[in-house]
Amino acid sequence: MYTRPMILPLDSTGRIYVLEDEKGQVVGTGSREVCETLLYIIGAGLTPPADQSQSKVRNNVRAAITI
Repeated sequence: MYTRPMILPLDSTGRIYVLEDEKGQVVGTGSREVCETLLYIIGAGLTPPADQSQSKVRNNVRAAITI
């Protein structure tokens, strides 16, 4: 839907905003500062450092992500 995440006003007074991703799905709502922080986190990415990427794989732990 969008080419990048967008911050849009949710009410007419401009006190509450919504952050939508590229697909138009809501990522979060709150003040402008909250939405800007979420946008920063999305843009920064959360990739692990290269030296720790797959060095600590534990097969006996069940989780939604690889530790």
